[in-house]
Amino acid sequence: MEGLAMSEHKNTVTREDLLAQLEEMKSAVIDDNAGIFGPGSMFWQIGKYSSSFLGAGRAALLQVAHPWVANGIKQHSRTVDDPMSRFRGTFSNVFTMVYGNIDQVMNSALNVHNIHTRIIGEIEQDSGAFKQGSRYDANSIDAMIWVHATLWETSVKMYELVVGPLSQQEKEQYYRETKMFAYLFGIPESRLPRNWGEFIDYNEAMWESDQLQVEAAGKEIASFIFHINPLLRPVLAPYEVMTSLMMPERLREQFEMPEDNTANRAMYESCLKVIQKTYPLMPRRVRYFPAYIEARRRLKGLHDPDWLTATMNKAMLGRARLVSA
Repeated sequence: MEGLAMSEHKNTVTREDLLAQLEEMKSAVIDDNAGIFGPGSMFWQIGKYSSSFLGAGRAALLQVAHPWVANGIKQHSRTVDDPMSRFRGTFSNVFTMVYGNIDQVMNSALNVHNIHTRIIGEIEQDSGAFKQGSRYDANSIDAMIWVHATLWETSVKMYELVVGPLSQQEKEQYYRETKMFAYLFGIPESRLPRNWGEFIDYNEAMWESDQLQVEAAGKEIASFIFHINPLLRPVLAPYEVMTSLMMPERLREQFEMPEDNTANRAMYESCLKVIQKTYPLMPRRVRYFPAYIEARRRLKGLHDPDWLTATMNKAMLGRARLVSA
């Protein structure tokens, strides 16, 4: 499998590369209104649950353990100064790619690529395989694969923790669909693990490789995530423990997160039991993301979100309408 080290062949996606891949994807879509996934997909089945946010901290830390990602966020992002704007910008694009019609999907893919073209720079200090002063590029195929992998692997992990188990067949279908999401970033199929098993092998190999090394930039972002506001510490403290215990041991230690000891393991198990018992009892509008509800209305021919979906979109994403047509 191609992978852990920077390859000698082309590694950066240009706008021309992306446009060619998007045109090929668009020609293969059966229902433009349903987008590239649609209601019968595992991507919608797994991605509709808000419980995936339980793993948001884990996915974020796995991402910034990669020096390219950590330095890119530190040097180019408004995460620290304006975290809500970054959150809204990121998830507006992600939700649109997953739940939008084909034109919305294509526009969002181009928008993300344009943003990435401005995220280039140099590593601030020696970090694993990456030397101080070496160049990073947000449109690098290797780096984008890693960012995507953290989302896909964490999504399945959170689904099985909170919602229920997935069969091997369902995981294989889900992974095949994740390749479609990767195509929206110009990542060619030849650079991706072939199946779910190889995908898990890739993740586990990355966790132990010198491609991931937590240095000052990554620690700064991690500290911000769990200490964003002193008033939120009663909630963020147990969330930090839960996140820590879901992390690979080597990276947990590098981030200097809470240890996997008896007390923290008891807190983790207690919190998880509460979530598992209460989550199925929550209203559908809490369990499902509003973008999913809005997309289902679009497929029924309803061209605007209902008032509750619009209100939740506004609160979460800063806009009432996201994937209506």
